[in-house]
Amino acid sequence: MSPLPVCAEGDLTCPCPPIGLIDIVGKKWAVCVVSLLGRYGIVRFGSIQRCLAGVSPATLTSTLRSLERARLIHRVPTDGPRGPVKAYSLTEGGESLYQSILPLAHWLRTT
Repeated sequence: MSPLPVCAEGDLTCPCPPIGLIDIVGKKWAVCVVSLLGRYGIVRFGSIQRCLAGVSPATLTSTLRSLERARLIHRVPTDGPRGPVKAYSLTEGGESLYQSILPLAHWLRTT
């Protein structure tokens, strides 16, 4: 029996997933946020919260910050009726993740 390979973070030849991936997309609302932004483009914080019924403002803020740190989303300057508001969109990496999620979402709908 051959020894198991030693996996280093960022090693793309490693058979295990990159360290931290599940910590990001495994959060309850992360995939929902990425899917929402992938479908609608630039979305304000309040609209995200209304679309994701059940998410608290604190949890949504935490999820958005995690996705920003992972460089999957970024803030977009947007003006509201009473001044600037928080809005978000996908980065190139976030768009790539969204495209990867689509086949899984299709599979879930047809199962």
